[in-house]
Amino acid sequence: MPTLHDDLKTMSDTIKQQRDEINLQLHLAKEDIKDDLDELEVKWTQLVDKMTEIGKEAENAGKDILESAKDLGSHIKQGYDKVKSKI
Repeated sequence: MPTLHDDLKTMSDTIKQQRDEINLQLHLAKEDIKDDLDELEVKWTQLVDKMTEIGKEAENAGKDILESAKDLGSHIKQGYDKVKSKI
């Protein structure tokens, strides 16, 4: 027959396992979010570069450059929305 001590030990072991699993999942989620943010930072730099290019060639800027910048900005926004939903 299990004693109170045995019951407490079992409960403690179960809680410890759950705690460890949650901490691991949190760590992995943080790494996943960091990877997403690192990727978005590269794209952000690309967008800033495109905006600079557009600013320099505003009068001669083709529609394709403007569309490309708009698409990149939309992609970055979606990425940040995804990261925010993970937090």
